[in-house]
Amino acid sequence: MKAKILSVVATLLMIGLILVALPLTIPKLLGYQIYSVLTASMTPALPVGCAVYVRECDPETLEPGDVVTYYKGAGTTLTETHRVVSNDVESQSLTTKGDANTTQDVYPVRYSQVLGVVAFSIPCLGAVAMGMQSSVGIAVCIVIFALVLLLWTLADKFKKRESFK
Repeated sequence: MKAKILSVVATLLMIGLILVALPLTIPKLLGYQIYSVLTASMTPALPVGCAVYVRECDPETLEPGDVVTYYKGAGTTLTETHRVVSNDVESQSLTTKGDANTTQDVYPVRYSQVLGVVAFSIPCLGAVAMGMQSSVGIAVCIVIFALVLLLWTLADKFKKRESFK
């Protein structure tokens, strides 16, 4: 009986770890980039802490209402996700605005800054992903994995003892 309980607990922990990791890995294999929403500028559509899944696009095809992720400026890796207000193909730039903001963004987004269009989002997953990428998050994942291995080992030992009785 102890072996069964330990095995079930270990299996549930491993399934939990895998279920958290799957939406952070499988979409990347399908060509999506994943970003976390850090500010409330796109609420309620994209709340703080959600993960946005971005696919590459041709900026010329973007239309008002599309939500795009882009580099905030030249020479930076900081990104922002806002809604397209207008697309000026001649100047190769977008006018954007956060849904919760009262005014349009001050600077236009050049096509070269555009990372892609948001295909879908998952609430809270961005915060979980950022937590898992921190040193504490990595340590927690390692501890959970080690705990699973320990529980499976103990379950195996208890199973062998129970079979001798």
